[in-house]
Amino acid sequence: MKRFFSIVRNTAAVGFLGTVSAMSSLAFADDTLTIGSKAPALDVEHWVQNGEGKFSKVTDFQKDKVYVVEFWATWCGPCVASMPHIVEMQKEYSEKGVQIISISDEPLDTVKEFLDRSVPRSEKEMTFADLTKSYCLTTDPDGSSNKDYMEAASQNGIPCAFLVGKDGKIEWIGHPMELDAPLKAVVENKWDREKFAEQFVESQQIAALQMKVQKEVGGLLRAKKFDEALAKFDELTESVKNPMNKLQFTMMKVNLHQIAGSKQEELAKTLKQAMDLGSAEPMMGNQIAWMVWEMIEQGKLEKNEALLNDALKLATTSAGKLEGPSKGATLDTAAHLYYALGDLAKAVATQEEAIKAAGEQASPDMNDFLEELKEEAAKKK
Repeated sequence: MKRFFSIVRNTAAVGFLGTVSAMSSLAFADDTLTIGSKAPALDVEHWVQNGEGKFSKVTDFQKDKVYVVEFWATWCGPCVASMPHIVEMQKEYSEKGVQIISISDEPLDTVKEFLDRSVPRSEKEMTFADLTKSYCLTTDPDGSSNKDYMEAASQNGIPCAFLVGKDGKIEWIGHPMELDAPLKAVVENKWDREKFAEQFVESQQIAALQMKVQKEVGGLLRAKKFDEALAKFDELTESVKNPMNKLQFTMMKVNLHQIAGSKQEELAKTLKQAMDLGSAEPMMGNQIAWMVWEMIEQGKLEKNEALLNDALKLATTSAGKLEGPSKGATLDTAAHLYYALGDLAKAVATQEEAIKAAGEQASPDMNDFLEELKEEAAKKK
């Protein structure tokens, strides 16, 4: 029977990364840049746009002024998409002591070439130079600014904005499209820095640990020291206690086992741990249950009836907590697992239920899988 793997899965991967809880056991280095830290001085090489002369180059941050230090690149679609919003913020706050400074680490010629391009789908014909002329757009090819801010704060994705308050300290770090409320509150002296710090530092600790794991474990993997890589992974992540954080690293360990060619029982054990941890989040439960099916189907995991039954229980329990297309996708997972266990009748009934739950959003693959299940069942009569 032909298997179908292209069904769109709504996962909780992004969600649980953003719902971290306290991890006081993961201490920051003293030089970590975080909320409340003194903003590092700027040493930007090329100031390409300066608000048509309205703004001066910045090294040290002036008292009682507010700054946004944003990191971007010409190749970054979300960075470019954020530009009109940044323009509007600068226009709104330019008379309220706010200066926005966007920093790339690309060569000056690359940035100039980008600025000469026409803005697509613009209401009136303009270049990116025209679009961004109201704020400070810069580039710092030696990467010093990126090191002082992005690396120091364990931020590895752009666009990323650092809001520097009236006392020269970091008030907020995040995507520039989410900056409106924090910026308004800081300007109006209504921002609760300590409250935001409690939330942000938790997620920042996870990001720092991820980077440490990638660096140290990745180095051992490249050296093909697989046993040492697994041991190092366990050492680095043993202090993670929060279930959702622990699930995140358990999923990483599943991939690590596959790369390392671990014994099947070790891989199955880690998958079972992931299922136990993912049971509280139905969309993640669906994702993990599907992973079990897919790994067995693709030959990455030996057929394991106990594990399949655990995955089936997880999928059906998760489906019971969901509605609509999400419920349909999770029941579809359960139908595949019934099929893997050899129960064609339950597979057919569950797939019919999945398609009904998904409604108009049922994918062609779901219907195709149902037809193939019925064909195979008919042949066995």
